[in-house]
Amino acid sequence: MKHQYTLDEIKLKVAKLLLELDSRKIREEELKKNNLELKNSIENQKNTIIRLEERNKIVKLAESLSNSKSDIQELKKKVNEYINEIDECIRLLSDR
Repeated sequence: MKHQYTLDEIKLKVAKLLLELDSRKIREEELKKNNLELKNSIENQKNTIIRLEERNKIVKLAESLSNSKSDIQELKKKVNEYINEIDECIRLLSDR
């Protein structure tokens, strides 16, 4: 025996489907936003790794240089320049 739906039953089912569709659209937008945030986080972590690798190179370079006072001062100046440049990059990334 086939079930005959009344017009009110059909309207109710359509309304429920529309609510479910709206709910799924909202969830999709939340997931897209979360995905974008995660991608940004990954990019920031990659940049942090690059900066740390640069600092590591500088430290290794410093260890390999002679201990003369002028070399150390020049190295400190160069390290400070790198740090300032990195800080500026971080500031620019934070402004996004």
